[in-house]
Amino acid sequence: MGNMDQALSLWFLLGWIGGDSCNLIGSFLADQLPLQTYTAVYYVLADVLMLSLYFHYKFKKRPSLWSAPINSVLLFILGVACTAPLLSSAGLVAAPREVFRGRTLLSVEPGNKPFTQQEIIGFVIGSVSSMLYLLSRLPQIRTNFLRKSTQGISYSLFALVMLGNTLYGLSVLLKNPEVGQGEGSYVLHHLPWLVGSLGVLLLDTIISIQFLIYRGAATSSERQPLLPS
Repeated sequence: MGNMDQALSLWFLLGWIGGDSCNLIGSFLADQLPLQTYTAVYYVLADVLMLSLYFHYKFKKRPSLWSAPINSVLLFILGVACTAPLLSSAGLVAAPREVFRGRTLLSVEPGNKPFTQQEIIGFVIGSVSSMLYLLSRLPQIRTNFLRKSTQGISYSLFALVMLGNTLYGLSVLLKNPEVGQGEGSYVLHHLPWLVGSLGVLLLDTIISIQFLIYRGAATSSERQPLLPS
């Protein structure tokens, strides 16, 4: 675990926490399922912990004046991610109940209301979140390719993320739409989050293949003698 700062790409971690933060804020604004909101809160907390470990190992042997500002930025991101949903939920309580009927607002069937301004903002933030999720994997794939190794990275991390994204996407797809809401309207309402969860599976599969390819190289390097004969 000591070479975490070498094995993991910083852009991968930043893209990950950026995607999770946008996912959390967008889930509240777009009135997504409670499961999506709860998991988004957990993801942000886990990302902050992972970034803290990354910079801990980064500056462990060479202290830097940048360590304090970086920690301040991490705390700021965590504060924004946690307080923004509270502010948005307060706005939901103050607004008329019929305006925020959630998933029925996206339906184009007669008699249904269109997007509200708040839901449009949440939908856009959710779309940004899905793009950050997809783009965050590319630096890590590149880092693994340049190093020709996946040492220092826990495959359990990506395996659990793949399992979680699969169950996350299936839970959204298998839920029945509300009464009077079409299936197309329901999918459209959750589209950014479906793309972010199911779309990342493809890139995580590529990383899994890298684990298989570079596993043999890691094993052969471990078997090399420390001293030449």
